[in-house]
Amino acid sequence: MPLAWPAGFLIPITLTLLAGIAGTAVAQGVNLFPAPGAESTGQSELTALAAAYPDRISGAELHDGEWALSMDGEWFVWAHGRLLPEVERGDWERYAQFRFYRYALGDLPPLPSLDDESAARLKKLLEASRSHPPRRSEVFLERLFRAGSRAETLHRIERVDFLGFSVQVHERIAGALREVASDCEAARSSDSRTAAFLAGLAEIDGFNFRDVAGTLARSYHSYGLAVDLIPRSYAGKIPYWRWVMDKDDRWWATPYERRWSVPQPVVAAFERHGFVWGGKWLFFDAMHFEYRPEILLLAREEMETHAAANPANPSRPSP
Repeated sequence: MPLAWPAGFLIPITLTLLAGIAGTAVAQGVNLFPAPGAESTGQSELTALAAAYPDRISGAELHDGEWALSMDGEWFVWAHGRLLPEVERGDWERYAQFRFYRYALGDLPPLPSLDDESAARLKKLLEASRSHPPRRSEVFLERLFRAGSRAETLHRIERVDFLGFSVQVHERIAGALREVASDCEAARSSDSRTAAFLAGLAEIDGFNFRDVAGTLARSYHSYGLAVDLIPRSYAGKIPYWRWVMDKDDRWWATPYERRWSVPQPVVAAFERHGFVWGGKWLFFDAMHFEYRPEILLLAREEMETHAAANPANPSRPSP
């Protein structure tokens, strides 16, 4: 039985990669739009990727009976959610899934509610990941962003003046980050909580060539596609799931009032320009924003579909 999450609750890379350990059941639990008990064909996910990167991806279509993308003359196939070069499609079981998930636009989603059986299974997944860290194929992202090696990635990195800090990011997101800064500055002048939050920042981290903690997959920081907003003080609150998991067996249910957070105008500014916020993840990381325009395209499409079908309750799609 797949783990069940509240509508719109974001399942980030850690659980998506752990699906490679747990097998099909958990993998189905983290796919974006599959019917219950069915695996996604990849059509929605790959169509969104093609729309998000029209200058790099020629399109999404059925190729030899499977949904695939064409980029620089090379086919990348869905491969049970692994998004692999066509020549590697038969090796899909070696890899964890590429991360797609439902994202809650607007307000924070409800906290997840896991029964004892689901909680125990999640704990076992995390324990297994320590001895067998999950690995995602990096070929698609490395081709998409022309960032295969550290040297190749550095060639694509530029400095952006962002909210009073100099931040290194991939050239792909430099313009979007400047738009986020403009929106945040507008919010600073009209919202006192936003003004206090921005004044309390100590640093903003961008490019860092490393893996995601607990995995063998490159972090979006390693592509220059993520930023962390670091405050001078967390005021006794919790920003990151790993900092509480050893103290609280039910860390995923840490109440929002105990978590360090980012004001909604700042979150909304990032979301308008293609970034998702880690504060909405099950494995929460409230400092973290990363560039995932395809996830936001899917989220907006789902909200529009839900609103059209449910005019009396348009705000939140069902699970």
